[in-house]
Amino acid sequence: MIPLLVLSIIAIGVALERAFFYTRLEQGGERFRARLHELISSGQFQDAIGWLKGLRGPASVTALAALESRDESEPVMEATMASRARLEVPSLRRYLGVLDTIVTAAPLVGLLGTITGMMGTFHQVAERLSKNPSADTTGITAGIGEALITTATGIAIAVVSLIFHNIYEGMAETAMDNSEVVAAEVVSSLEGQREKRGARS
Repeated sequence: MIPLLVLSIIAIGVALERAFFYTRLEQGGERFRARLHELISSGQFQDAIGWLKGLRGPASVTALAALESRDESEPVMEATMASRARLEVPSLRRYLGVLDTIVTAAPLVGLLGTITGMMGTFHQVAERLSKNPSADTTGITAGIGEALITTATGIAIAVVSLIFHNIYEGMAETAMDNSEVVAAEVVSSLEGQREKRGARS
């Protein structure tokens, strides 16, 4: 049970850390894109850059990369956005591998505890019978039931860890998908801004 307790503490710690991380992350939703489009369309590039530097996440990083390379050609700007967005992937998936490991390890540790517990129970019964062949062995079922607690605990830890893993994995994928949408919209907004300047000149 001690290894299972350690695994549960680690799982809870990772879940809380990821929850704190994602609550501070800019997901790149409609409100974010609307404000970004407004700033770009009105030519407030420095205001947009300052605003984006105060945010975290692939959506804001992608938009910031586009604005900082807005004077470059479109292929260069797109390559810059893609490379900056890829750098955000490790932070999005940080510690998810730990949860994935706990999902696999916890049931096995629980099963190992059950097996060793049952081995101990059978050993005690065999020892008792060797001393007294007519000894009462009804307590074996209670010992087996107690040993099965570790398997149940391991499975419970694995299920909870799997739920958190899938939630945060989905949030990471959503953040990356939104960054692609932001990239396309920023390119379009910058192109529209260039056309406006060209028409004026």
